[in-house]
Amino acid sequence: MATLEKIRSKAALLVIVVGLALFSFIIGDFLRSGSTFFHQKKENIVIVNGESVHYQDYQQKVEERTNALKRGNRTFTDDEQNQIRQMVLDEMIDDILFSEETAKIGLVVTNEEVSDLVIGKNTSPVLLQMPDFQNPQTGAFNKDALMRFLQMVESDDLDNYPKEYIPQIMEMKQSWLMIEQQVLKERLRRKFGTLISSAILINNLEAQAAYDDNKVSSDFDYVAQPYSSVADDAVQVSDVEIQKLYNERKTSYKQEEAKVINYIAVNILPSTNDFQAIETKLNGLKEGFASSAREIVQYNSDIPYLDAYVPLSNLDEDAKRFVMNNSVGAVEGPVLNDRIYNMYKFEGEKTAPDSLKLNALMLPMSLDQNTFKHLTDSLIQVVKGGVSFGDMAFGISGGKNRGELGWITEAQLASQIDAQFKDAVFDAKLNEPTLVNSSKGTFLIEVTNKTQPVKKYKVAHIQVHVIPSQETKAHLYNDFSQFVSTHHSLNALKENAPQAGYIFQNNVEVTKNQINIGGIQNTRPIVQWVFNNKNGAISDIFECQNGEYFVVASIENNLHEGYRPLASVSEILKRELINQKKGEKLTAELKEKKLNSLEQYAEAMNTTPQSVKFVTFATPNISGIGNEPILNAEAPVAPIGKIAGPFAGKNRVYVIQVTDRKESDAPYNAELQMKQMQMQNSYRTYQLMQSSELLRENAKIENNLNRFF
Repeated sequence: MATLEKIRSKAALLVIVVGLALFSFIIGDFLRSGSTFFHQKKENIVIVNGESVHYQDYQQKVEERTNALKRGNRTFTDDEQNQIRQMVLDEMIDDILFSEETAKIGLVVTNEEVSDLVIGKNTSPVLLQMPDFQNPQTGAFNKDALMRFLQMVESDDLDNYPKEYIPQIMEMKQSWLMIEQQVLKERLRRKFGTLISSAILINNLEAQAAYDDNKVSSDFDYVAQPYSSVADDAVQVSDVEIQKLYNERKTSYKQEEAKVINYIAVNILPSTNDFQAIETKLNGLKEGFASSAREIVQYNSDIPYLDAYVPLSNLDEDAKRFVMNNSVGAVEGPVLNDRIYNMYKFEGEKTAPDSLKLNALMLPMSLDQNTFKHLTDSLIQVVKGGVSFGDMAFGISGGKNRGELGWITEAQLASQIDAQFKDAVFDAKLNEPTLVNSSKGTFLIEVTNKTQPVKKYKVAHIQVHVIPSQETKAHLYNDFSQFVSTHHSLNALKENAPQAGYIFQNNVEVTKNQINIGGIQNTRPIVQWVFNNKNGAISDIFECQNGEYFVVASIENNLHEGYRPLASVSEILKRELINQKKGEKLTAELKEKKLNSLEQYAEAMNTTPQSVKFVTFATPNISGIGNEPILNAEAPVAPIGKIAGPFAGKNRVYVIQVTDRKESDAPYNAELQMKQMQMQNSYRTYQLMQSSELLRENAKIENNLNRFF
């Protein structure tokens, strides 16, 4: 019983203990499961009005866009890849916002509309502008080319195609899915734009006013005195005035989040020793170059050996001078031009056609010898029998090409295929189909025309760019590293950089999505570092632009999203107010002189009279003056032949004298005027639609791109 009583007396404590234990268990489980939630949130590349875009979905879009833009084996630089990433991110943000807006009003594009835009009569502008669907000669849209492309990409039967073509076809299928999306989006945006422009109506009063603005044009003489003729300290601008103007203009200073940084960029240039090393090496190659040019070029030049004759006009200036002043067999160099050494050998000259018009069809390599011979013999007989080479190639390739390469030079054939192929093609007879072997495969070719023979030259060319050696880079890095470590504060870097020979760039604004800094490529990692560190931090040394720069950065300040603070724009506002007061001062001084002629004003302003013609109220830029609204307003109403002014303009004070005024005799046509203005509104609407700011102005966007790239 005593035990039971004891338990009862501690009942409240037990409830609390058990409650705490249960709470700890529940909240612990929540936090463990919640860690998945928070982890997933961290993997969102962007969140737009609560809608998330996961990193994997974004990266898939980036890869699709990269593949669509890629041509052949071309690779993108880091900056180009970052531009693609930013482009895809902007499109995904705009697509989400645009989808929200169109969903609110029920605007859609049906499957029937997409079909009509692709294969119907109303072809989408997206397809009309694609080079793959245009006639190469005329640039006109080729519906047949589009249909052949669709037949290939929409077919699931790939057995009819050579295996080596299948990866390319799969890429084309993927590209077509993107093209379809572009077609749909373009149509939807066009509908949205039409909806907006149709809602902006022009009334008779606006049309009449626009007509009147252009109806009267004036010719006038003028003199002007620039505000720079008055010293800044001749007028006074108070902080109160700057604050007042800032309050009036504040909405113009909207900004995204940014950092203010300083940086030093050291250009990694080759040393004298680097130049001497290359020159010594090339001098040592001279003897071998004279006897075995191909091999020496192959192993020592930054450009490949060209086994072809070229006309004089195709040689660089040094090579032209070389062949004109030397005989076959001569060697010249090394010659230094900027940071490039060149060495030449004159290998030969001849008179021959430089270009020919070529048809060529690459033949399949997988056939056995008998089948291959039977195929080639048949194709040659088909062409000799009267079927054009283009029709033959079109038929055997399944409509993929007509084998028409057009005009091509000897040098192009040698560099794109090989010298064996080039020689055989240039030796071929006109209009006679011929088999030609090459390192790339066997071709059936037909030469249909050749240019007139010209004098041509064969020059072996060694070209070597002088680049900084590892020793040079190490020396520059060590000096720079020692300087940074010795002066490891913002003020120390700023004060001591000039005497150490470094240029200190200060007050540079950097935004989260910026690709590079100060035009230096591959500086995106510095941008990432900036937004992951605090004010006053100094970075490690970054190697940028493919090893051309060492860069160290320091963080000066933050610029928060919203409006630029007064301090960051006060100098701009002060300059505007100074000009305004200079205008008032000059105007008052000139009025006090009570001058009576333009010549007197010219003498007082230390200038000479100028003339302009055909200025209306709506003239956007006046010849010789530029945009000056005060003259647009005063010239149409100033008395003819009399002095008008002085007027304070944007950057100068003006006095004018109207010499002539004309009124258009074209009658007012309300319908035509309203149509013109509606077209102008449609164009402005189109421009507005192209700007992402229209949709983003009130959107809540959490951009995490900087976290990943």
